[in-house]
Amino acid sequence: MNVDEAKQKFEEAGYETWITERIAGVRNKVARKTLWIRVQKDKFRETMQFFKDMADQYPHFSIISCTDLGSNVELNYHFALGYGSHLEEYVVTFKVSLPKDDLEIDSIADIFPAVIYSEREIQEMMGVIVKNIPDGRHMFLTKDFPSGVYPWRRDEAGVKETNKLYERWKDEA
Repeated sequence: MNVDEAKQKFEEAGYETWITERIAGVRNKVARKTLWIRVQKDKFRETMQFFKDMADQYPHFSIISCTDLGSNVELNYHFALGYGSHLEEYVVTFKVSLPKDDLEIDSIADIFPAVIYSEREIQEMMGVIVKNIPDGRHMFLTKDFPSGVYPWRRDEAGVKETNKLYERWKDEA
């Protein structure tokens, strides 16, 4: 299934979709496409199961990226279809917006087992509660790290004082 066929299947199922394209490569320039799909929080697990069932090969999970947008946190679940097929691979990204007063999302580790590490990471670094996560232990922060402080947040729940190595130039100026 190519990116346009995947887009059509999601649109037929009622999802908002769009495709972006970027040129990659130095000598042999190749167009790399990404299919973006906006998903409502309450339809998230249903959407992930639909994705797994409609794909003609098992989707390759990459990572969950997230952004603090002020009153919301946006989660982007990145997958690849056609993984390992020369010049046929494309990215599928699911965008889910969570209001900060309800930072919860269902785990999809039972659908895509590889997602567990990224789910643990967004819990720890963004304060998103991943419901029914099989293993919710911390991965990066120490046991004595303050509770309720999340390093990737830009609001009052974010880190107040940090020792940023890349800002040492301020002291030298």
